[in-house]
Amino acid sequence: MMPLKWQEGRQPRRLLCFSAAFFLMALIFSLLFVRVEDLLQVMLFTTAAACLIGAVVLLLVREQFRLFLSLFFGLLAGCLWCFGYTIFAWQPAQQYDNQEGLVRLELTEYAESHTSYGTAYGVVTELNGQSCRIKVKVYLQDGSPAYAPGDVLRFHGKFIAAERSFRSNLLQEGYFLTLSQQGQAETAFGEAKTPLRSMRILSAQISEQIQTLLPEQEGALLAALISGNQQGFSDAFEQALTVSGTRHITAVSGLHVSILAGILMQFFGKRAGLLLSIPAAITYAALVGFTPSVVRAVILLVFWAAAFWLKQEKDALTAMAAALLVLIAGNPFSAVSAGLLLSFSATLGLVLLSAPLNGIWNRLLKPVKNKRIQTFLRYITGTFTATMAATLFTMPLNLLFFDTVPLVSLLSNVLILWAISLVMVLGIIILVISLFSANMAGVLARWVLYWPLAWVVKVIETVGSMRFAATDSANLLLAGGCIVLLAATLLWREKLLSEKRLLSVTVAVICICMLFTAAERAFCGVIEVESAGGQPVILLRGEGLSVINCGSRADTAAEIVNIAKGRWNIDQLDTILCSGGNYKSQGGLAMLLETISAKRVLLPVADGTVSIDTSAVNVSCFTRTGMTVASGIPVEIFKANDAAFAIRIIAPKFSLLSLCGLKETEALTVVQEYACEADVLLVDDRLANDWKTLYDLCKNLQPQQILVTSGGYSEHGESFGGIPITLIERDGVQFRFVR
Repeated sequence: MMPLKWQEGRQPRRLLCFSAAFFLMALIFSLLFVRVEDLLQVMLFTTAAACLIGAVVLLLVREQFRLFLSLFFGLLAGCLWCFGYTIFAWQPAQQYDNQEGLVRLELTEYAESHTSYGTAYGVVTELNGQSCRIKVKVYLQDGSPAYAPGDVLRFHGKFIAAERSFRSNLLQEGYFLTLSQQGQAETAFGEAKTPLRSMRILSAQISEQIQTLLPEQEGALLAALISGNQQGFSDAFEQALTVSGTRHITAVSGLHVSILAGILMQFFGKRAGLLLSIPAAITYAALVGFTPSVVRAVILLVFWAAAFWLKQEKDALTAMAAALLVLIAGNPFSAVSAGLLLSFSATLGLVLLSAPLNGIWNRLLKPVKNKRIQTFLRYITGTFTATMAATLFTMPLNLLFFDTVPLVSLLSNVLILWAISLVMVLGIIILVISLFSANMAGVLARWVLYWPLAWVVKVIETVGSMRFAATDSANLLLAGGCIVLLAATLLWREKLLSEKRLLSVTVAVICICMLFTAAERAFCGVIEVESAGGQPVILLRGEGLSVINCGSRADTAAEIVNIAKGRWNIDQLDTILCSGGNYKSQGGLAMLLETISAKRVLLPVADGTVSIDTSAVNVSCFTRTGMTVASGIPVEIFKANDAAFAIRIIAPKFSLLSLCGLKETEALTVVQEYACEADVLLVDDRLANDWKTLYDLCKNLQPQQILVTSGGYSEHGESFGGIPITLIERDGVQFRFVR
C-alpha cells in the first residue's frame, strides 16, 4: 500500500463520487445480467435505479449540488457503459455459440494439464478461413502442458457460450466463449509472440530459475513473491496460506509494488526513484499478467508520484476511485470479481483506518525513550493496525466468497511481514547475480536467502495448523462483530468514542469470535451439500468430518480438501462413503486419498471402478440395506441395485434423503419399499425434471425442501407443488443442528 493519506474534513472529490456511482451501476448490472433475459429490461431497470438513487442523494445533500451531479452522471454513465459493453462486446460473441469449424488459435497463457484434458487461454484469429478475433478459454484433448504463450494451434473446434452467471470467472475476466478441441492439432511453436506474451514467458523462466536455487517450498514461495507464479505450492501449504490469513503475500499487489518503488528510491533518491518506479512498476505488472491488484497499485503509484512532482496533497481515495474506474470500464462484469473487490476493500481499510490507528499507537509509545525499542514497537503496532484494518474491511467479502475468515492473521502477519521485504530485495539481487554466475547465486540463495524464507514458511505452516485458526460464515456472531467494529469506527471518527474504548471493542470482538468458533465446533453438527460438476457431494461434520461421494474430477477432491483443512482445520476424514459403484460417485476417490487420509472407506462393490491403495486405508464393502455411523451421525443405506444405493442421513429433528444417481423406477422403488421419510429430498436433474416421478416421490415422502444438484437448472422454477426448490449450483447448502 502506498503511503497516501485521506485528508480530514475534505469534501469528497467529484471523481471519487463519479467512480463510486459508476461502480455501483456496474455491480447492479452484473447481478441482474443473469436474471433478466431481455437486455433492454436490464437497461431500463438500471436507469430507473440510477434516477431513484440520484433523487435520494439530492434530497440528502441538497446543499452539495455538484456532488449530486457527479453521483447522478456516474450512475447514468455506468448504466449506459454496461449496456454498450454488452451490445458491442458480449452480444457479438454469442453469434459463435454452438458453431464449429477449423480455427487458428494464438495462446496468451501457458496451458495447464488436468486428468484427461488440458486448458489454456487464447485468441481465435481465424474461423474456417475468415478473419476474426475471439477471446476464448480452450479445452485441449491431450492435456499437454508444453504449450506456451505465442504458440499457434490449428484444429477443428466447437464454440460454447460461457455460463451466464455473475459468479462466472470467465465473464469476470472478459471471456465470453469456450472452445473445445476436436481432432488432432497442428502446432506452430512461438509463431505469434508479442511483447506481452514474451513477458509471460520471461515470468515462467524466472520462476524456474528461482526454484533451481532453493528447496521446493521456499523456492515456490519466492517465485510467487517475485513472478506471481503460485503453481509450485503443495496442497497443504495452500491451505495453510488461507487459514493463516497470509495469502495476500503471494498475490502481487500494492505490497510488492511499494517494495519495488522503495528499492528504487533508496538507490536513486526520492525524485529520480519515483520517476523510475513508474515504468518499472508497469513492466512488473506485465510480468505478472496485469492482475486487478497490481493495476490498482500501479495507478496509485502514478497518483502518488504526480502529487509529489506537482506539490499537491495526496488523496488516496480519489486515486483508488480512478483505478477502480479504469478496471470497471475495461470490463463491467469484473465488478463482481472476488479478487477485485477484496483488493479494493483491503486498500480502503488501510486508507481509512491504518493512519488514524497508528496515530493512537504513536501517542501511547511516546513514553518509550529508547529509539531502537520504539522503532521495533512501531513496526509491531503498524503491522497490527494495517492487518486489522484490511481484515475488518475484507471480512464480509471473505464470508461471502470463501465462507472462511482467518482469526489469526494479526499474529501471522506481524511475524512474517518484516521478512517479506528482505526476501524480495535479496531475491532480486540474487536473480541478477545468477545471470553472470550461477554458482555464486546458488551459494547466496542457500546461505543467505534461505533462512528468512524458511522462517516465513515455518510461521505460515505453524499458524495455519492452529486449531480454530479460521471460522466460517455460519458464525453469525462474527458478522455481528464486524458490524459492531464498523459502527465503533464511525463513532470514533466523529469523536463520539474514545480511542481506548475503540481498541477495547476491537479486542473484545476478536476474542468473542474465537471463543464462539471453538464452542460452535465443539457442539454444532453440519450437513453440507455441494454440487461438483452436477454430481452431489455431502459432507457430515459431527465428531469428525465425513464425505458421501467424491465426484468424478480432481477439482472435486481439491474442493473437499479445501473445506476440510481450510474451513474446519481437519487433517483426517472420519469416513468416505460412496453410494454408487460408478465413476460419477467415486471417480475422485483415489485423488482425494492422495491429499488427505481417511479412517475408513465404504464402497458398494468389492472392485468398484477406481483402484486405491487398500494398505493405507481401511476399506469395507456393503451389498445390502443397512445402517452405519459417520462422524457420530446415523446414515441409512437403501439398496437400489447391485451397485447403487440411496442414502438417508438422520440428524436430530430432521433427515435428508439422497436419490442422486438412481433411475426413476429405482428411486420410486426405494421410497415405496422401505417407506423412508425425509424432510429434505436431494435429487439430480434427471429426477428433478421428470414431473411424474418427482410428484410420486413428494407424495410418498412429504418433504419440506427439495435440493437439485443439476448445476443450476430446474424446469419447475422455485417450487414444486408448494415445496421450495433450491438449486445447489456452486454455493452449496448447509443444515446445522445441535449434536
